Amino acid sequence: MSLEINYKNFNEEEDKIYKKYIGMIRSSISNGVKFDVACDFVTVEDVELRNVIIADVLKIEIAEMHYGKGLSLLDVSKKLGVSMDRLLKANDEMMEDIINTEREVSQKQSGGSTPLTC
Repeated sequence: MSLEINYKNFNEEEDKIYKKYIGMIRSSISNGVKFDVACDFVTVEDVELRNVIIADVLKIEIAEMHYGKGLSLLDVSKKLGVSMDRLLKANDEMMEDIINTEREVSQKQSGGSTPLTC
């Protein structure tokens, strides 16, 4: 399965905004605020940047709660107040991100001559 994922390259200002809101959403979640409510406070005019921030926070939370702490995806879904469908989609995108990153690293290390085969 290959998902169509578009990666955003940030300029310096966007990177600051990205980091600010990632931290703010994660802090709210750690204080018991549900995911979508925490994301409502993201007041970024650039819709693409806002969507990237929200998508990345969800992936980070999945990675930490499910893969890091061993919570089931169902428990992560309940804790964040996010549907299982949405959570599974974000998890699939995260796995695709990992595969794409591995490909890029592998190509850079091999001088771009050997594609990664899964």
